[in-house]
Amino acid sequence: MPPLQLTSLLQNTLPHLSHKGRAVLSALGCVNGRAPGSAELAAWLGFHDRYQFARAMRREGLPPLETLGGWARMLYWMLEAETSGISLRELADRERIDPAVAYRLVRRITGQRWSEVRRAGLAVTVLRFRDRCGNGQAALAGLRAVALAAGDRVRHSTSTTRVGPPVRNVARIAPAAVPGHRVIQTVSERVPVGGSPGDVTLTASGDALVTRAHAAALDVLKLNPLRVSHTIRVSPVPTRIVTNGRYPWAYVTSQFGEAVCVVDLERRQQIGLIHVPGHSMGAVMAPDGSRLYVTTNQDRLVAVSPLQRIALSSGPIPLGIPQVTVHPSGRWVFASNWRAGTVVEVDGRTLETTRRFEVGGIAQDVIVSADGQYLYVANESGWLDVIHLPSGRRAARVNFGTAAFGLALSADQAYVFVGLLDAGRVIVLQRQGLIERASIRTGGRPRLIAVHPNGDLVLVANEHGWVDLLR
Repeated sequence: MPPLQLTSLLQNTLPHLSHKGRAVLSALGCVNGRAPGSAELAAWLGFHDRYQFARAMRREGLPPLETLGGWARMLYWMLEAETSGISLRELADRERIDPAVAYRLVRRITGQRWSEVRRAGLAVTVLRFRDRCGNGQAALAGLRAVALAAGDRVRHSTSTTRVGPPVRNVARIAPAAVPGHRVIQTVSERVPVGGSPGDVTLTASGDALVTRAHAAALDVLKLNPLRVSHTIRVSPVPTRIVTNGRYPWAYVTSQFGEAVCVVDLERRQQIGLIHVPGHSMGAVMAPDGSRLYVTTNQDRLVAVSPLQRIALSSGPIPLGIPQVTVHPSGRWVFASNWRAGTVVEVDGRTLETTRRFEVGGIAQDVIVSADGQYLYVANESGWLDVIHLPSGRRAARVNFGTAAFGLALSADQAYVFVGLLDAGRVIVLQRQGLIERASIRTGGRPRLIAVHPNGDLVLVANEHGWVDLLR
C-alpha cells in the first residue's frame, strides 16, 4: 500500500496529472523513490511494455523514470530529515547504500549539495520538483503547509472494548475428526499465476477470480482441472475482489487507480470505475448487495452504491488496511487496523465506530462465523484471536509462532483455515476446541483464502506466483 506521507506530497504537488500519472507517483511513493526497472514498473501499472509506459510519461509532462525516481527519493529523504532530524549519512546507512551514492544523487538531481538543499527547505525543493515536471501553474503559497501536513495521520478517539487476556492458549494436538466432516489435507493442484497474486474468490458460475497486483490484471480460473482461462485488464494494483451473486459483475479495488473497478464477467472486461477518496484497498459486500464497503489509505471506510456506482458516505477508521468483513446481519462492518493492533466495529448504516477490540500485534484478515457469534482475527505477530461478539471478550487465542495472515471458514463452519505467511503453510483448525487437524505445506507466501460453497476444496493465492487448490 502506498505510504500516505510521500505519496500525498507527490500528488499534491502535481494535481494536474491524470489517473495514470497519479498511479506512477503512487508506485514511486510505495517504494520511497527506489524505482524498479521501467519494464517491471510498466507491468505493475498495466502498460503493455516499457515503450508505452515511456510515451505515457512524456504525455504527462514527467521526466524519465530515472530522474522522477531520483526526485521522489530525495523528497523522501527531505521528509525524513525535517521530521526526525536524521542526517543523509544516517539515512543511507539505514537503507544500506553508500553515503557517497546518496550525496551524488542529490547533486545530480538538483545541481546542489545536500547541505544547500536542506537550508533551502522542503517547500523550495517541492517547487523545483513541480517546475521540473512541467506544472508551472501552482502557486508558492501554502506549499510548506502542504508538505508538512502531508504526513499527519488523523487519530480518532472511539469507545474501546478490551478483549482481555486469552481464555486459553489452545493445545495443538490431533484428535479424531469431527463426525460427518471431511478434513482438507493436501495440495491437490497448482496453477502458475504471475504478478504477485493476492486475493482469490469464487463466482456464482463456479469459476475463481485472482488479483495480480503487479500486473494490473485479474485472472479467471477454471477448477476442473485448475487452469487460467482468461485474463482481464484492470486498473493498477488490484487488491481485493468482491462479487454480487445477483449480477455477473465483480468489484475490484485498485490502489493506484484510486477507485473500485467494475468488471463484467460475461464480457470479460472492465466496464467502469467508482472513484473513492484515497487509494482503495479492502472491500466487502453487504449481505443484501445494497452496499459495498471499501477501506482506503486515507483511513476511511467508504460506503459505495454498487448499482449507482457512486460513493455515498465515509467514516474514519484508524490505520485502515485491505482486511475487512461484514456481520451476517449486515448491521456491522469489522475492519483491521494494522499496526494499531485493533479491530473496529462500524455501524453499517451510519459508518460510526461502535466498538474497538484491542488484540495487539499486527491485525490482518478478519472473518465472522455464520451465526454471527464469533469474530476471528489473524495476527501477523503470530497468533489467531477468537472474539465472542455479544460480550466483546476474547474467547480463545491460538499461538503459531509465525505470521498468520489469511483466514477462511469451511462451508459447514466446522473448520478454520489459517494461512501462515512466512512459514509457507495453511493450518486447518477444528472450530470446536480450536485443535489443529492438518498442516498443509504450500511453500511461498500464502495470502488470502477462498472456500468452495460445497466444501470440498479450498483455493489459496500465493504471493510467489501461483494458486493452490487444496482438497
